[in-house]
Formats: sequence, C-alpha cells, structure tokens
Amino acid sequence: MPGAFTHDVPSQRVVFALGAVARIGDEVAHLKIERALVIATPGSGARLGARIVELIGKRAVGLHAEAVMHVPRAVAEGGVAAALQANADGLVAVGGGSAIGLAKAIARDTGLPIIAVPTTYSGSEGTPIWGQSEGDRKQTGRDWKVLPRTIVYDPDLTMKLPAAVSAASGMNAIAHCVEGIWVPERTPVSMALAMEALRRFGPHLPRVIADGSDAEARGECLIAAWLAGTVLTTGTGLHHKLAHALGGLGLPHAETHAIILPHVTRFNLATAPEANERLGDALKAKDPADALLAMVRSFPIPQRLRDVGLDEAKIPDVARQAAALGIKEPRPVTIEDATEILRRAY
Repeated sequence: MPGAFTHDVPSQRVVFALGAVARIGDEVAHLKIERALVIATPGSGARLGARIVELIGKRAVGLHAEAVMHVPRAVAEGGVAAALQANADGLVAVGGGSAIGLAKAIARDTGLPIIAVPTTYSGSEGTPIWGQSEGDRKQTGRDWKVLPRTIVYDPDLTMKLPAAVSAASGMNAIAHCVEGIWVPERTPVSMALAMEALRRFGPHLPRVIADGSDAEARGECLIAAWLAGTVLTTGTGLHHKLAHALGGLGLPHAETHAIILPHVTRFNLATAPEANERLGDALKAKDPADALLAMVRSFPIPQRLRDVGLDEAKIPDVARQAAALGIKEPRPVTIEDATEILRRAY
C-alpha cells in the first residue's frame, strides 16, 4: 500500500524558448500589470534589468537593482519601500536566486505578483520558499503568494554565465531533487519530477561547464532547474536546513549546497534503500553519494566549507540548529550526526 500524501501546487505559467525574453512585455500584460518594478542585482544584473525595463516599455515604472545574497533584512525593507514608492502593481525579477529572493521578500509583505526571468539554475523561481537573513541567522518560510505567477526561461540569457556560477547553481538545483526523494512530504509527482530533472542535469550540466556556448545543454539545464524548483515545493530536509543555517553565517548559497550535498546524501542513504535505488537509477551510478562527490570535484567550484569561509568554531552551533529541528526522515539526526557531516564537508 503506498504511503499517504497530499499534492497541492498552485498553477504557474512557464514560457520557455530561445529569445523568450523579447516576450516579457506580453507576459506583463497577460497578468494585467500596469506598473511593473524590475528587480535585479547591481552590476551586470542591473544592465540586464535596464534592458528588461526597455522591453516592458510603458508598463515599467523603474529598476530596483539592490538585490544581494541571502536577502538581508535591510535590503528586503528597502525593496518593499521602493515598490510602495513606485506604486508598483507587479514585480519582474531578473537574475538568479538573489534577485528572485528579493522579489519574494517584497511580495510576501505586499502581495504583488512576480514574473521571474531566471539567468541561473537555482530553481528558486519554482518555489514558494522565501529567505531573509539578519546577523548570523537566516530565516526561511513558505508562502504561496511569493511563488512567481509566470516564469520566462530564455537559454540566451544564460550563455555568458561563468562556468563556476553554472556549476554551483546547477548543484543547488540537484540538491532539491536529491532531497525530494526522501522528504516525508514527497508525492508520486514530485518524485517523478525529481528523477526527470536529475536525468537531464546528469549529462547536460557537465556539458555546460565544458562549453558555455552549448545552447542545447543550457536549455536542458533550465528545464531541469524548473522541475527541481517544483520538487522543492513539497518540503525540505536535513540538507537544506544545514545550508540555510550556514547561509546565516554569510556563506555563499549555491556553493554551500554543492559542498555539503554528497555528505548529507551518504548519511541519509545509509538507511534509505528505496531512495538509494532511485537516485542510482537517475544518476546512472551504483553509489549516488560518490557520483555527486565526483561531480562536485570535477567542477570549478569550492570543494570544502573552509574554502567558502566557514569558521570551524561555528560548526557546533550549526549542528545544534539542525538537530533542534527534530528531523526524522529518512533517519533521525543528532547533534553528533550533524557535527560529523559538517566536519567531513569542512
């Protein structure tokens, strides 16, 4: 008898095509947004944001290019203030997890609809999960009103994405899929999506890293990222809890996910034979944890938590945060367990 489950995912419009960004004005109109505020990061993100403002035309009220990693509270408050000042009735988030995260923070407090135009593979655009940091703590929550109403995927926008960013954000999305196989909230649909995303990422993410101009591989990874983000709507477990706690210390989001993934996977699969079989099938590997570790090691990204700035003295505190959550599936997590995982990743 299959286990009980509840599958509840609100509708979301997804537009995927080479050159799809040219249709952003139509998508703004489709949601009947008359005053769109474009959200981006500074630098290159701002340049792309300015291009989006031009494409939207008279329905755009400006560009707010202040997004940064982990959405510090002051940045979130600044974004809300900017939206209110512009009298915006909708948001267009352009970029990776930082831009989409800031748009979510604004939407959480204002209820404004979001159109996401992702340029990385994090999958944040497919989830109702928001995050906000303050001091050395990162708070996360779930709210369906922050789920982007529309996603516009254009592989052209990823063609200049550096190999390191492609690799880290791709591993971040892979983590959504791996964890989706064992979280207690999993459903037949979420597991099927996780498997399909892994089957796409497995051969195509290495191709992207080897040749950033490989449009086919870029497109496959964007599709996989969408599927991975959808998987994350079902719930999170030890891996994401550790990554978020580490994020509160200022560690880079995607790289941290990538570094700890093989270690959490090895810990959990020790008592999860069904998940081990599923992941092995999707990754075409006898040992899924080894396969993930080999993937991380083959990419031009940091390999250890010490490489991304973790103070070893903070490990006990992060371990206590994880253990305090009372995670039971696929196996209970003690302070000692979490500490050992972190030390191996360190």
